[in-house]
Amino acid sequence: MIPQVGIYNRWLATLGGGEKHSLAIAEHLRNRSQVSVISHKPVSKVQAQERLNLDLTGVEFITIPNCHSKEVSSISNNYDLFINASHLDYFPSNARYSTALIYFPAKLGRRIIWGRRLKDYLRNWFQIPTLLTDIHAFDASGKTFKWTLDASTNILLPKSSNQYNVLIDLRSIDDRVHNIRILLDGKEIHNIAISDYYEQTTANIYVASPSRHKHHELTIAVSDSVPIDGQPKLEISNIRLSLPKYRLYKKLFESKYKGWGIKLQYFPPGNTLLEYIDTYDAIWANSQFTRKWVKKYWHRDSDVLYPPVNVENYVMRPKRNFILNVGRFFAGQHNKKHGDMIRAFRELVDNGLEGWEFHLAGGKTHGTENDVYLDQLFKMSESYPIYIYPDASYEKLKTLYEESPIYWHASGYGESEKKYPEKFEHFGITTVEAMAAGCIPIVINKGGQPEIVEHGTNGYLWNTMPELKTHTMNLINNPAQRGIISKNAVKRSKSFGFDHFGQTLDMLLEGSGVL
Repeated sequence: MIPQVGIYNRWLATLGGGEKHSLAIAEHLRNRSQVSVISHKPVSKVQAQERLNLDLTGVEFITIPNCHSKEVSSISNNYDLFINASHLDYFPSNARYSTALIYFPAKLGRRIIWGRRLKDYLRNWFQIPTLLTDIHAFDASGKTFKWTLDASTNILLPKSSNQYNVLIDLRSIDDRVHNIRILLDGKEIHNIAISDYYEQTTANIYVASPSRHKHHELTIAVSDSVPIDGQPKLEISNIRLSLPKYRLYKKLFESKYKGWGIKLQYFPPGNTLLEYIDTYDAIWANSQFTRKWVKKYWHRDSDVLYPPVNVENYVMRPKRNFILNVGRFFAGQHNKKHGDMIRAFRELVDNGLEGWEFHLAGGKTHGTENDVYLDQLFKMSESYPIYIYPDASYEKLKTLYEESPIYWHASGYGESEKKYPEKFEHFGITTVEAMAAGCIPIVINKGGQPEIVEHGTNGYLWNTMPELKTHTMNLINNPAQRGIISKNAVKRSKSFGFDHFGQTLDMLLEGSGVL
C-alpha cells in the first residue's frame, strides 16, 4: 500500500524560503509515496514549480477552509507521515508518524505561561477582537494600533449578550487592490470599491445576533483577482466597537498605557504548546542556530534539516569589480541593514577605493513605510558607484552572483542575539547561492551564517564594521587569494545542495516505519 504523506503550511501562498523548504520535502518523497500539500488558499502548482525551481509532478495541492491552528489537528488523521511545516502553528498530530519542521521556535517559560493566562483574562474582560491570520505587521507608533495584512485576515469578534457595531478604518496599500470584501460568519456583507490608492474607508459592521457563548468571525479580504504573492496589501488603522468595556480598553491601552496595550495585542501560543509538540515523533530544525534555541526555549532535542539550495544553477564567470548583497527591501528593525552596508561602502570609497561598485538586489515590499525606506537608500547612494535593483529578475540575480567576487551580509547587525534571536538570519540561503557562484562571502558572525562560512577558508566572518571593511580590502588587494577562497566557497556550497538534502531527509526518516 502506498504511504500517504501530508505536509501542512498555512503560508504556502507566499512561496518564500520556508515554503520552498517544505515543498522540497514533497518533491523528494513524491516517487515513493502519495504526497499532499495542505494550505488554506489556492496555490498554482505550476507557479510554485516555476518560482521555486521544483518538480512537483504527482504532488496534490489541497485547499481547506481557513481556521485556527487547533482546528487543523484532525487533518493529520489521514496520513501515515504528517509534517507540520507551518511557521508558529502549533497543534497536536494524530498521524502514524509526525514531524514538526521548525524555522524558529516560539519562546515559552513559566513567566510566559502565567503572562498568557493574564492576557487571556484581560482580553476576554475588555472584549478585545483577535486578528487570527495573514498579519504582515503590527504597528503601535501612532495614535491608534495599526495592522498590515498580506491579503486577508480573520477577526474573532468578542462574545456579548448585546448587539453592537464594529467600525474598521481600512485602506489599500497596493495599487492592484480595487475591492475589499467583508464577510461575517462566511456571509458577504460588504464589497467596498477602492477608487483611490491609499485612500481610507470605514467599514460599519452590525452584529445583530450576539451570543455570550459564541464568537462571531469577521473576514476582510482583497478581491480574488489580486495575485497572492506574499506582499502586504491592506492596512487596518483603527478598530472600534460600541461595547463599553472595549471603549475603556481603547482609552486606557491605546493611549495612556500603550505598553500594556501592545502586550495585550501580542497573542503568542498558549501553555499547551509543549503538550502539542510532544505529540510529534521528531522535531526538525532548519539550522544549528534554530536547534540551539529549540533546546533553550523548549528543552527538547531536534535534528537539523537544512533548506536545499539550487547550487547547481550557478557557474563561475569572469569576475567584475562588484560587491553584492541580496535581500528583500523592507523597513523596520528586522530589515537587512542595507543602510549600514551602504555607509560602509561609502567610507571605503571616501578612503580611496576606486573602480569598485556595490550592488544591492532584492524583492520590493509594498507599503508607504517601505517605499520611504527604499527612497532613503537611493538617496544615500547618490554620487557613489552604488546600484539598487528592487524586484530584480531571477536572471539578473544569477548574473550578479556569477559576476561578483565579494558578497556582503549584515542581517542582525546592531541587534542583541541573546535578547532577540528571532531577528537574525536563521540560516542564509543567499549566502549559499553566492558561494555556489564563486562569490566570496564576508558575512556577519551571527545567526546561521557561521554554520555556512569557515572563516579564512571559504569566506570571512565579521563582528564590527571595521572588520567588514578590513576583510573586504584584503580581498580586493589580493586577487590570488580571492581565486583560492572562491574555489573553496563553491566546494562548500555543495554541502547545501539538493543531493545532500535528500540524503539527510532519508536518514531522518530511516526507522520511522512509514516509508
